[in-house]
Amino acid sequence: MNGTVFSLATFAGSPGGDFAAIVLGDSAIALNRVYPAYRDSARGKAGPLTATGSISAMLEGWDHNFPALQEIVAFIEDEGLDSDRFKGAVAKVSGLRVLAPVQQPGKIFNAAQNFQEHVDEMIRAGTSDGAGSEFKGEKSTSRPYLFLKAPSVLAGADDDIAIPRGMEKIDWEAEIACAIWKKAKRVTAENALDHVAGFMTTNDVSCRDIGMREDRPALRTDWLGGKSHDNFAPMGPRFVPIAFVGDHMNLFLRLTVNGEVKQDGNTSQFIYTPEEQIEFASNILTIEPGDLFVCGTCGGVGMGTGTFLKVGDVMETEVEGLGKMTNRFVEDKS
Repeated sequence: MNGTVFSLATFAGSPGGDFAAIVLGDSAIALNRVYPAYRDSARGKAGPLTATGSISAMLEGWDHNFPALQEIVAFIEDEGLDSDRFKGAVAKVSGLRVLAPVQQPGKIFNAAQNFQEHVDEMIRAGTSDGAGSEFKGEKSTSRPYLFLKAPSVLAGADDDIAIPRGMEKIDWEAEIACAIWKKAKRVTAENALDHVAGFMTTNDVSCRDIGMREDRPALRTDWLGGKSHDNFAPMGPRFVPIAFVGDHMNLFLRLTVNGEVKQDGNTSQFIYTPEEQIEFASNILTIEPGDLFVCGTCGGVGMGTGTFLKVGDVMETEVEGLGKMTNRFVEDKS
């Protein structure tokens, strides 16, 4: 098997529509264009892809598709990117518009307050009911806290994000996301990674104005209003197969606003690991191919200091080895 490290991405296409690509350096190789040449080659006998049109479609059957992708990368290297066989298949990443890698996921699970420093800063900011609500990571007496984010609010790694009309407390949350490839029900944390295909950089953009409902204090948290405005889930720019991630429990998370560092943490600080989150969720409902887990943010969010995003601000979100996103905040003209 070929050992070359590669990633996958989804790009906006014209006029042929959006397309999935293998990314090698600054080159994007459209899978739907390179695959026929690979299939007809000697290497193509190693096994077919079940899909070429999208990363989402490739997730189901990932155990077969990942080895096939490795062979396709080896085939590309054998032939060379400038081969006539790849005419029209290769483009510079810098000249393309990148989309969220996994389009139209079934469910997006998000972990709330999964770093102790983030728990503490949110208590100081008054989003919890005093000392009785304090949480010190006592996993023996607690469980992960997950909420759902609307799949339609995914955005690309370089997309603009509109500040919703009338809202003034738009916040950032740098996070990692993992994508599920195999259906799971009541999976254990020890076996959870067997269901994960890869990881991505993401940001759980949040609207603090209405995240806590003052008009309905007994209900308190409004997850829809606080989390699911359009483009509030930028993700990407790449999908990195789990085989190339190394230790997902030792990756830096870093976020800047207009060049100023706001968050600088590490996934080693998770209270609940992605595996434990998958176990918890799969004991409630069936986890399916294409579902995403967004695993929690470190300290340094805007709510902690009363500092929020405004029109013209540029937010950069980076996870070690998974890539950087650059999103500008703009006026809502919808």
